[in-house]
Amino acid sequence: RGLHYRYDEYGRVVEKRGRNGTQHYRWDAEHRLTEVAVIRGSTVRRYGYVYDAPGRRVEKHELDAEGKPYNRTTFLWDGMRLAQECRLGRSSSLYIYSDQGSHEPLARVDRAAPGEADEVLYYHTDVNGAPEEMTDGGGNIVWEAGYQVWGNLTHEKETRPVQQNLRFQGQYLDRETGLHYNLYRFYDPDIGKFISGDPISLRGGINLYAYAQNPLSWIDPLGLTGEWVNPKDINFSQRTISPHDYAEIMRNGGWDWDRSPLRVIDIDGQLVSYDNRRLDAALEAGLDKVKVIRIDPNAPHPDSSTGKTWLQKFRERFRDRRNIKAGGIVPDKGLNSRPERTSRGCK
Repeated sequence: RGLHYRYDEYGRVVEKRGRNGTQHYRWDAEHRLTEVAVIRGSTVRRYGYVYDAPGRRVEKHELDAEGKPYNRTTFLWDGMRLAQECRLGRSSSLYIYSDQGSHEPLARVDRAAPGEADEVLYYHTDVNGAPEEMTDGGGNIVWEAGYQVWGNLTHEKETRPVQQNLRFQGQYLDRETGLHYNLYRFYDPDIGKFISGDPISLRGGINLYAYAQNPLSWIDPLGLTGEWVNPKDINFSQRTISPHDYAEIMRNGGWDWDRSPLRVIDIDGQLVSYDNRRLDAALEAGLDKVKVIRIDPNAPHPDSSTGKTWLQKFRERFRDRRNIKAGGIVPDKGLNSRPERTSRGCK
């Protein structure tokens, strides 16, 4: 692509040059992108961004020659998920997701103007939750697209103007720059990396700009790669486990967290682990942090031959006969007490 990037002393991209023009980036003291100048030939267009106290983007706009904002789009949030975008003087869109805690879109409710009827558009996503098609109430395709590995589109087609901007889970496309807003950072699909370092620093891994281990099966809806969490804040998904010697390896610093993190899902704000022996060992070893990978609850489980999702596999585990025999079905949010070691158990 012939792309060239220039960074500042904080590791943030301040210039991107390529065949399609040049972009200049300005950042604030909190390492948030506040302004982008897009230069194509003799044309310069500038865009600004506004954030709230938790760091969520609540407005984007274009800037005129005097630096005054116009053509505003505002954003409302439900926790860390985009709930609604309002294009002032035009229309608004309300986003509905597939499950509590998930960033996989299910539907979008559009309102064109006060007094007009709402229109519901439905998302059809790939196995990792990225939109591939959007249909209207009659089942007619109004938007469709295909993806390259790191998020650029192979094609995009609309049968009428709907401007579908959701991409990988938790990402929103800014068409004016080509960047994907990813809550805590901006992602550049041209290179498959973020344009600023990870806010959680080396706790996210040695590559501060990486998206996820594999964008075909992992997600990073918050822009925080390879999260580190106190194991005391994670619940177990079963009452019993088989014997293991993981704790001694962890005490000696021999555990490779990049190769063997804890796979967790978020159930109503509570992290629940699929890897119970690893979590038990971390607690036994007295670790104050473990590396976790947040799994999309609606993604297919890799060991399932029937297409069951991770959430379905978790629920199967909750209801496993060994759990019932050891004390009953595991609650939906898991257990905060360490499991009993038996000669036979789940992982």
